[in-house]
Amino acid sequence: TTLSTSTCGTHLTCPSSEMASKMQLQPKIRTSNTKIISNGNHFGACPLPGNRRSLSRAGTRRRAVIMSYDLGQDDVPITAPKLQEEVKPFVMVSEPSAVASFLKGVPSVGRMAGGLVLVAGAAAAGFTAGSKLPAGAPATAGKVVGTVALGAAAGAGAMAMDKQRKDHAPKELSNSLVGREPCSLQSSEVAAINEEYGVDMSRENVEQLQGMYHHYFDSLFPPGDVPLGGWEADALIKFKAALGLEDADAAKVHQEMGNRIFRMRAEMGKRSEEALQKQAFQKLVFLSNLVFGEAKARFLLPWKRWFKVSDAQVALAVKQNGSVMYKKFLLSFQDPVAPDEAMLKEARDYQLRINLEDEPAAEILKVMCRERVEKVAERASEVLKSSGRTRARDVAGAVAAVDEILAYNKQMESFAGRSEVAVGVGSVNMWGGIFHEENKTSELRDLYRMYLAENIKDGLFTEEAEAKLSTLQKVFGLGTKEAEDVTITVQTKAYRNHLRRAVQDGTLDAAESKAAFLTELCERLRFPGETAASVHSEIYKQKLESFLEKKSLTDKDEEELLRLRVLLCIPEATVTAAHRERCGAIFRETLELALSSGIDGFSSVLCDKVVKAAQDLRLDQDLALELLAANCKKVFMSYIKLAKGKSTRLDQAKELKKMVYFSNLVVSPLLDGIKPPTKEEIEAEKAQAEIAKIMEEAKAMAAKEEAEEAKAAEGDAKVEGDKKAEDEEGDKKDSLTKTTEAADAMASGETMTIDGKTVKVKSQKKITLADQMEMRDRQDLYRNYLLYCMSGDSVDLPMGASVVIERDQTEFLRLSQLGDVLGLTQMDVADVHKGLAEQAFRNNVQQVLADGNMTKEKSEYLKDAQKQLGLPDDAAKVIIRGIMNSKLMGNVQAQVSQGKMTMAEVRNLASQDVDMESMLSLDMRNTLYRKEVERMLTQGTGEFDREEMTETVPQLLKLDAKKAEAVVKEISKERKKDSLVSAVAQVRMKDADAALKSMNNLLACHLADPNTPVSWPVPEELQDLYSLYVLKKGSKTDVLQGLLMISDETRNDLESIVAAGNFSVDQEAGIEDEALF
Repeated sequence: TTLSTSTCGTHLTCPSSEMASKMQLQPKIRTSNTKIISNGNHFGACPLPGNRRSLSRAGTRRRAVIMSYDLGQDDVPITAPKLQEEVKPFVMVSEPSAVASFLKGVPSVGRMAGGLVLVAGAAAAGFTAGSKLPAGAPATAGKVVGTVALGAAAGAGAMAMDKQRKDHAPKELSNSLVGREPCSLQSSEVAAINEEYGVDMSRENVEQLQGMYHHYFDSLFPPGDVPLGGWEADALIKFKAALGLEDADAAKVHQEMGNRIFRMRAEMGKRSEEALQKQAFQKLVFLSNLVFGEAKARFLLPWKRWFKVSDAQVALAVKQNGSVMYKKFLLSFQDPVAPDEAMLKEARDYQLRINLEDEPAAEILKVMCRERVEKVAERASEVLKSSGRTRARDVAGAVAAVDEILAYNKQMESFAGRSEVAVGVGSVNMWGGIFHEENKTSELRDLYRMYLAENIKDGLFTEEAEAKLSTLQKVFGLGTKEAEDVTITVQTKAYRNHLRRAVQDGTLDAAESKAAFLTELCERLRFPGETAASVHSEIYKQKLESFLEKKSLTDKDEEELLRLRVLLCIPEATVTAAHRERCGAIFRETLELALSSGIDGFSSVLCDKVVKAAQDLRLDQDLALELLAANCKKVFMSYIKLAKGKSTRLDQAKELKKMVYFSNLVVSPLLDGIKPPTKEEIEAEKAQAEIAKIMEEAKAMAAKEEAEEAKAAEGDAKVEGDKKAEDEEGDKKDSLTKTTEAADAMASGETMTIDGKTVKVKSQKKITLADQMEMRDRQDLYRNYLLYCMSGDSVDLPMGASVVIERDQTEFLRLSQLGDVLGLTQMDVADVHKGLAEQAFRNNVQQVLADGNMTKEKSEYLKDAQKQLGLPDDAAKVIIRGIMNSKLMGNVQAQVSQGKMTMAEVRNLASQDVDMESMLSLDMRNTLYRKEVERMLTQGTGEFDREEMTETVPQLLKLDAKKAEAVVKEISKERKKDSLVSAVAQVRMKDADAALKSMNNLLACHLADPNTPVSWPVPEELQDLYSLYVLKKGSKTDVLQGLLMISDETRNDLESIVAAGNFSVDQEAGIEDEALF
């Protein structure tokens, strides 16, 4: 039979109908809201699925206050809830049988005596009946059979009656629970029933007790996602203890609950329903841990082995359900998170009893503390908002609320670190709460701002107030930068207010030291000095702006600004910056209007407007010049940009020329108007002009004297030729000289017509592009304009001809002025001219020395070109030497590779200051040296200059002396042996001259390396060598004697034989003895 339970909405399969009959229940009884459970594990009736609240309406479930439990001495409640749901699952009464009613209350002695009487009576009746058997039957056998049969029947009846009595004991217990809470059952009641029925139900009726426990467990177990109430564990422990049910037997009920949940989870088709069953299982695990204890539950209920769940899942169940119960426990207090030590200790004890870890418990408490503070903060925020809507702002309520938050936080902090109180108690932090999640942090900043303003409104920022605000920042969860910004803003406002009052009532004017007064005010408000200085600067700027509304400053305005500057101790740099910013903006408008008119539109009227604007604004001359320079540089850079965008040198030069004109016609008059030259500058300029004039006159007079002397000495014809040569020489002036002369000629100014008036315009050098462009870019622009001046204009002639007309002097004047605008110094300009001259001269030298030979005519031509280009002698020599070296290098490398290079040529190159190290690689120089050593050892002279080859030649070739000496030893050692072998062989062949040469080579090798000996196995052949050397009248007989190791006696004998004419190695000596055919 399939029966239903109520609370979990699950189904159970009854093990057997026999068990139902044992319980003597009526499975067919039905009520509208209940269903009878007859599986041997449940008693009474439970609500049908989905009708959990129906029994409450029927009066079987209600909320009630549990005052106390009548527990045994060792029964301590696991949980301590304040409220419990009253559960009365036992609603059906089981009527006892007549026998059970009859035997109920009969003492054990009476029951035993009655049974014996019954059996004895039955046996006597059997004996009597057996004695009355018919005749012929054995009398004795009949008596025995009758006695045994009736006695056995009576005994069986007595046992059946006793069994009915025992079986009704748990039913009696169930009947006692009808209409009452099972947890109110006392152990004494169970003991009384045991005594009344003469049974021990904890041993004889374990299955029935398990059924009652299961029924009560099922009725109080919340379904699905309904959380535990917190009282269930204590109720189960109480009921289990009253029943006398062992933990192992009760654990089987918990296991069956788990089996049922897992079966239903497998049968569910929806994920939501499956999730509900999962939550139910988690509650079962948690509740089991509370009922049996964590250690015993792990032994009695191995969930991991039964249901394949991990330790982490079990821990999760404990954490989730424990968190819910812990939170319920805290909420059961009238003030859940009050700073009450007793309550916090009770919370700690409760956490430990439900085995909840510290981390989730601390998080719950922190969240509840945060929520409590958030409510107060919301109240304070509402007060602040409402006060802002009224004219008279009253923030006393908001301040009181913030003080309440700080006081609560202080009280909670006093419990921090104490192990006996709830974990998580300490400083409160609102980070992560509704104010931060709903983007309401601005309200917290407003509260912080308000509280700070109220604490410093009297002009004193105390240490106590600072500490409170520091705590409030942490409680509100404000960042350090965020709090600092709010603090600076409020302090700034307070500082300005107190400063305004001090100025208005004359306190600041009367102060002996303005700086000391301001410093004291900053210290009282804990206001940073640098921020106070910025406030002073802002006040000065605001005052200046109010005066500049009329776009000018009067004497009265300047006096007021000076007074403000003195009162606020504003430094001069700040004043200059303020005038640059405010006055400069107005001055810049007039200035930009004048500059935008360009070369053609600029006039003296615009110049006067600019000068007047600077004077009206009382601009300092240096500041006015700074503003003028900044704007003029922008215009200069626009010309530079246009020039760089041109594709030809001529177009680029035109744009640069426009920039020079702009500098002369626009910038220079503005400079003179804003800052006229001083008397000293005018006198210095006059003196410089006078000196230039005197130098010109002296130069002209010297030229005239030279001309007269030349005419007197050589005649008129020759003088004319010299004049022509001088003219040609003048035409050949270099570009730098032309530029300098043009600039000197126009030093006093260039005459131009402006507005119909002839005026002298001077170039200016104060506003340049030195800080706007790199040196290389400026020199490139100057170089391009210089090339433009040197190239001239090409004019087309008839018949397809053309002629180049050289630039006049004014172009070189513009070149000089361009250098001034570009910010080039005389040294920078000279470098450009020198670079071009060197490039031109290098091209000429390359053409002239194409063959690598320098002649007298070529030298004179190059000297002429050098003078024309204005190139110094040193620079010209470097260019010529470099080109000649490059030519020589190719020739030398070719000779070395072909083996034609000799030391004589090396010495010749060295005499011409040719750098052999740069011309020849190290390998080439080593090869050349080895060849020279071999040549000296094989030339057949018998001479070798060791000092020359080991010191002088390595120095010429830039070789290491030690390495050179090692090369000499190596080659001489090898050649010494070869020379000896060659000499002996040549003597054998009767070639006296070749043998003599080989002996000379042997002697040369010996001079190069005297420490290496030679040997020969045939002494007579060595004597022949010596005799031949004496015969040829060699000069080094002593050296040869020692080299060939010939004794003095042998030497004398050999010399005697040679002197007697008895020694000869000529080939003709044996011709007479030969046969003629």
